[in-house]
Amino acid sequence: MDGRVLAVVGAKGGVGKTTTSLNLAAALAEDGRAVAVVEADLAMANAVDFLDIRVNGGRTLHDVLAGGAGVGDATYPAPGGFDVVPSGVDLDGFIESDLERFPSAMDALKARYDAVLVDTAAGVSRETVVPMRGADASVLVSTPRVASIRDADKTMTVAERADAPVGGVVLTKSGTGRSPPADRIADFLDTELLGHVPHDESIPRAQDAGQPAVSYRPHSDAADAYREVAAALRKRPDMLGMTVTANTGGFRFGDGDDAFADGGGGDGSRGGTDDGFTSPFG
Repeated sequence: MDGRVLAVVGAKGGVGKTTTSLNLAAALAEDGRAVAVVEADLAMANAVDFLDIRVNGGRTLHDVLAGGAGVGDATYPAPGGFDVVPSGVDLDGFIESDLERFPSAMDALKARYDAVLVDTAAGVSRETVVPMRGADASVLVSTPRVASIRDADKTMTVAERADAPVGGVVLTKSGTGRSPPADRIADFLDTELLGHVPHDESIPRAQDAGQPAVSYRPHSDAADAYREVAAALRKRPDMLGMTVTANTGGFRFGDGDDAFADGGGGDGSRGGTDDGFTSPFG
């Protein structure tokens, strides 16, 4: 097996990257694919808060990146028919984690799974850039709010500088407020609209129940929307379509590190204003 890796990205916190990762995993697993989610937010782990899984002092991604465990030792079955590699929650584990080990962990997972979704941290740091550069493509997640779109635009700029392809955007909590149409936002970000997920109370209720909404409320609007996104990913050869061989080229720290010196968005490459942002709100 030579699976594909998708990084779920977005510089803004609270836009639903973890929710999207878990629900896409559940939707992709419905057709029998072997799917894993890797929680790459090493400092602010919350997958264990969203899923009814019991780590209880067991191995996590912290242990894998510290060299104390293989990634298989830190993999757990999750409600929804997929597996999850949770990050640890203690500060010492975060300090001891070495991101140089991340690519080899992904290689091991690609040998076991059809699809690996990497739930990345907020912000722009190596913790975000490393998964982006090692993935076959990234899925950008944003809400249709101005601050979120501004940060999504910065994420797109970082991806361009890192030569890390972004396959499209998923808009969450759509249909609220006076936001532009979803396709207009995607056009502004210069990427494909993979789908938009409406505001739906089934999401927090599913989280309280420790399951993805796709399995907890399978007929909800949010579950249907995530299935549509999963269907779009299956059709794309550059994403999860099986007609293109997964990237095995790897990368090193230091390759183009100077590209991230100013945090993205400051050179006007996606520009309009001084900070490289022109609002789609008009």
